[in-house]
Amino acid sequence: MLIMESTGPVVVETVIKKSRFIATVVGVSSPEEFADFHAEIVAGAPGARHVCWAYTLGSGPQLVARSSDDGEPGGTAGPPILAALQSREVANAAITVVRYFGGVKLGAGGLIRAYGGSANAVLDATPLRAAIATAVLTIEAPLDDAGRLEGALHALGTVRAVDYAPSGVCFVLEVPADDEALVGDRVLSLTSGAATVVDVAHRLA
Repeated sequence: MLIMESTGPVVVETVIKKSRFIATVVGVSSPEEFADFHAEIVAGAPGARHVCWAYTLGSGPQLVARSSDDGEPGGTAGPPILAALQSREVANAAITVVRYFGGVKLGAGGLIRAYGGSANAVLDATPLRAAIATAVLTIEAPLDDAGRLEGALHALGTVRAVDYAPSGVCFVLEVPADDEALVGDRVLSLTSGAATVVDVAHRLA
């Protein structure tokens, strides 16, 4: 999988038979983040005929892919944009293509080529890099084990948060996805089973 080197945005404009197609790609990490980006694009294009889009989040079984034709004939805008992302295996990214109608109808085939071409053009202009799959583990432990466990966790990965409470301590640890099972075993071994991994989330970094 590939992700953007920075969150963007990158913008490329194409003119096809007098219609303007303005493609924008940004990095996104959630549907809510995409919704904010989409709202900004719509607000900035009051005279546009269509604002079509697609995004992909995550990978493998957790892959989320969505698209919209926004009033264009079914399957002629959103799916070609999504196909551009998926054919290059780009994750955690969203593309909008704003169309300003130029008075010449393109037909279904022309629209598919225009939207897909716009999406590919903006990806051509976007620096991409290989994604690193990570696991974010939430670990709960008794207070008596906190000091010993925290030192070990810092050696295993990146400790994102530590939350002490009277009932115990909660660690949030990020490690390469391949090390997820190793961390679970290590936590159990260090605390004789008193500490446990209570939640695991996966992301691309």
